[in-house]
Amino acid sequence: MHDYAIDRHPKEKVLFLLAFLAIFVTPHVNRAVFFAATSMGFSSEWITALGTVVPLFALFSALYYSFDRFLWKLPLLRKLLLVPDLNGNWHCEGKTVLKEGEPTDFEWAAMISITQSWSKISIRFRTTQSSSLSTSASIYHDVGIGFRLLYQYRNEPQANEINLSNHAGSAEIRFSEDCTVADGNYYTDRHRSTVGIITLRRAHDDTT
Repeated sequence: MHDYAIDRHPKEKVLFLLAFLAIFVTPHVNRAVFFAATSMGFSSEWITALGTVVPLFALFSALYYSFDRFLWKLPLLRKLLLVPDLNGNWHCEGKTVLKEGEPTDFEWAAMISITQSWSKISIRFRTTQSSSLSTSASIYHDVGIGFRLLYQYRNEPQANEINLSNHAGSAEIRFSEDCTVADGNYYTDRHRSTVGIITLRRAHDDTT
């Protein structure tokens, strides 16, 4: 997984809030740790270390992990932060419309698997001939329309696809507000020189 950018997202404010909560809760944890350490006969040096450095770091880490993996998915928080939950498998139908500058009409199907946390994302694209993995991504919210996902990827063909070569590409996908369907375009570099359109629908076993 790699980092991704979100337009108008208050990331610094979220981190500040998590740090503030950790600092606010730490004194209460300190008292509990101090009481437990004293009861077990720890020395004053150990009590000081356990009651200050470890709890503050551990609390912030726990809060960040919880928010990064789970809490951001809550509908209210996603609405406030304008972050879509794209996790899951997506059925993809595609059509190549240009190849090396010439019109073409080649249809294909694929499966897209998106793994996303609050801070990172991974977009894996699989067809019968090749697979690709994202290298960078950005998400934008279009008011009243939905979300736009822009990402770069590297593609590797299957070993038996001797007519295909490794290449890089980019895609722009527009998701509906409820993140159940999407459509977009893709572009590949000079090693493939293709342009195409894609439509996505979320697999039935996945929910937002």
